[in-house]
Parts: sequence; structure tokens; C-alpha cells
Amino acid sequence: MLLLLAGSAPPFTPPVLEGDPSPQTGLEAALRGAFAATEAFGAWPPGAWRVRLHLDSAAFEQATGAPPARSAQWVGEVLHLRPWEQLCRRPLGTILRHELTHRRLQAKGLRRWSEEARCLWAEAHLHPLKPWPPAPARPLQERLDRALAGGTTQEQAWAYHWLRAWLKGEESPALPRAPHREPELWKREALTATEPATEPGAGAVTVVWPAERLRGPMVVNGQRLSHRMGHTWRFQGRVRFPKGFPVRELRGRVALRAEARGWSLAWTANRGTWIAAATEGELGPEAPLEARRALAAVLGRWLEGHGLQHPGGLLCPLTHCAVVRGQPTAATVRAAASAPALDLDPRWAFFTGSAGGQSLSPRAVWGEGPADVGTAAEVPGDRWQRWERSLSAAQVARLKQAVAPGLRQGQSGLRLGSSGPYAVEDLRLAAGRAFGWTAWPSNACEAELQPDGSLLLRGRGWGHNAGLCLATASYRAGQGASAEQILAEAFPTSWRTP
Repeated sequence: MLLLLAGSAPPFTPPVLEGDPSPQTGLEAALRGAFAATEAFGAWPPGAWRVRLHLDSAAFEQATGAPPARSAQWVGEVLHLRPWEQLCRRPLGTILRHELTHRRLQAKGLRRWSEEARCLWAEAHLHPLKPWPPAPARPLQERLDRALAGGTTQEQAWAYHWLRAWLKGEESPALPRAPHREPELWKREALTATEPATEPGAGAVTVVWPAERLRGPMVVNGQRLSHRMGHTWRFQGRVRFPKGFPVRELRGRVALRAEARGWSLAWTANRGTWIAAATEGELGPEAPLEARRALAAVLGRWLEGHGLQHPGGLLCPLTHCAVVRGQPTAATVRAAASAPALDLDPRWAFFTGSAGGQSLSPRAVWGEGPADVGTAAEVPGDRWQRWERSLSAAQVARLKQAVAPGLRQGQSGLRLGSSGPYAVEDLRLAAGRAFGWTAWPSNACEAELQPDGSLLLRGRGWGHNAGLCLATASYRAGQGASAEQILAEAFPTSWRTP
């Protein structure tokens, strides 16, 4: 047990905990222990700090730009953490001691490699190493800094291996060959990483996982691929990936390209397979059959109206298009194949994670389309039925800089003090990109500017609140409703094909 002597250090001031509320008691206890364990590495800086426990890895990586192997990362005064169930599979105390040491050292002006070495040491030691080993030559320090700041997966692994060996006084690993670096814009990756969608049959769909999502060693069908920059490996048929990889199995055409910071993966399959994969990715394989049939019907229409989401007619496996986690189960393939015909204008074929019992129209969200709303039941136990968030004055100021005021006809908006109105959809997306996707969960909300400039938000749902509510679909299917009934309730007649 770790004990603090009276008067030896400032008392632990709990951070503001944001995001997933369920494990916050356990998280605060773990933070308290890490705080005590790292006090010898430096004074805790004054001022408020926050810890955001993300609900999914995509939100964590969107907020931080961190690779899949990283569990936590500071962005300003906010410590971002991966979802709780993932943290619990890793040494949480080690992770938090490492990150809290970073905060204690932030004002010391250490070089990146030197600060990282001290954080690695703090993972398992209560006091700094005395004396520290002699510093490496300046060219090597610069190489370590570059690798830690933004090197390839191979370079970062080498840097951490080198630092651990340096701390232990062991022989250091050899430097990896300097890689050829390329720009990593998503559009460039998507266009260069894939071949044309030539899957047999009309309507083939290509989904691209950009390289920042797939870092680390690449193992396919039990064979490790060498990271030869710019080289593309192509597979046909059944393609399997190891446990822990974002995708376990894909069937169809798979192209893997070695990029500067990881691997881009392009999967080409027929239209029906993508619909089934997206249905299962959004709802999960255990969702009621009728809910899966309903979502598959919507996705089929959505694909007709929104299939060109990215350059070259490509899709991504994220919520921007529809979540894809891998090859769908046979049961979901059958459910998608039996989806009812949906007389719905493909422009309005939307779905949302949870409406929280309050649906919105396309007109209210985007300022175009029908103004009528469907129905969405209040789902017992739905964590998004009601929510409350607070944005600081600095965050409000940042949103005002990022979002232009002005509304389209019929579009829902909010005023931020004397400025605005701003479109709620634009504010929500800007907040998600800047502060994490749980910072402003949905469009159905009210806002109240506080005297200190902060913004109090109260709302319902998760997402834009328009179209088929997935929480309602599963709930109604569990009550015995058919897919046809679920769709009729979700989409008013004014949304149908003209």
C-alpha cells in the first residue's frame, strides 16, 4: 500500500471525470494511487485537470491521434483514456503512473526522449533513478525525439526498447533504417491503397481503413508481412487477422499497403456483404433479427444516395459511413438478405445510435429535406435517454472560432451568448472533433451559457437523432414488432420516394 506522509505533498485533487460514467469510482481510486506513487518525480502543476474515459476506441483515437497500441494520452489539461473494458485488460496502474509523471514533468523543459525515459521508470519505481545514465550522443537524442514524436511503428518500438535498455544499463538495440516518409492524408491513402472495385457482380463496395487506424506488425493468415514502404499485398478469399486486431476476418478482395505510419487496408466485397457487415457493426451480432432486417433495409437505401462518401467512391469503416468490424456472421447475412423493400428517398435514409425518445427531422438537423419526424420509443435502461455536459469558457470560444453563425431554413440552432445562432449539427461535430465525441452527444439538446462563460448542455440521444433509432429498433423488435412496423414508425410518409 502506498502512503503519503503528512505535509510531504499537496493533497490529491480529483479531476473532473468525463465520458463513460459507470466506472468512475474505480477510476478515481486508481488515479489517487498513481498520484501518490509519482510524487517524487515532480510537483503537481496547479489548476484544474480533466480525465475523459471514452466510450469507444474510435472516439479516443479521433480526439488524440494516438495509435491503437496507446491506452492514454494528454491533450492539454485533459487525460484521454481508452474504454474501460480495454483498460481493465491492461496494467491500469502502470498506465496512469506513466501519464501522471508526464504531467509532473511538463514544466521542466526536458527533451522528449528524456521525459519519456523518466515516465517509463516511474511505471515501476517510486523514486527517480539516481544517478541517471550518461546521456546519449546528440545525433542519437535527435533520432529518439523524432521517433517518439511521429515515427513509424517500427521506429517508436525501437525508441521505447532503446530507452528501457538505457535505464537498465543493457546493450541498446541498433537503429532501424530511416524510412521513406509520405503524406498521410486520408484521401491520399484511400486513392493509393486500393485497386478498383472489381469484385464479381455489379455494385461492389470498397471499404478503406486508413493507416492511422492500423499500426504495429501486420499478420495475415498467420504470416507476418514485412513493412516495405509503398508495397501492396493482395489477398483473395478468406483473410484472417490475429486476436486484438480491429478486424478478425474478411472475405473478398483485400489489399494491404505499407504506409509511413502503419498499414492501409482496402476490402472489396459485394453490396450485400457490406450491408450485412455494416448492420452487424452498428447493432452487434446479438441484436434481434427484426432490428437487423430494419437497419439492413435502411443501409441499402443509404448506399444508393450516399455511396460516394470518400474520393473514388470509397467508404470508411467508421460512423462517418457505417461501422464495419469485419466479416458478418451467417445469421446477419441471412437477415440482411431478407430485409424488406423500403420506399424511402435515399437522401433521407439515415439512422442514429439513440434518439433518446426524441427524433428530429432532416430539416431540423441539416436545413434541408422533410420537416416531419418519426417516432422513437424511450428505451428502458438506455444510457443516452438523458445526458448533461458542460463545456468550459475556453472550449466555447474555440467552438465560436470553428463554426460560422447562420442557419438554413428550418434548421435547429443555438445562441452562444450574444453571438449566433449556430447550427446545432455544426456545433456538435466541431465539439466532437476537438474535444472527443462524448463532449456533445446529440442534436436534441438545450444550452445555457453560464456567468463564467461555460456552457451547460442538456439533451437526449447519441448522434444526430434523425432516421431509424437503433436503440428503439432493438427495443421494439424485442417487443415483437416486425422490421416493417419498425420502419413505418421511424420514417413518415413525407420521407418516402417522390
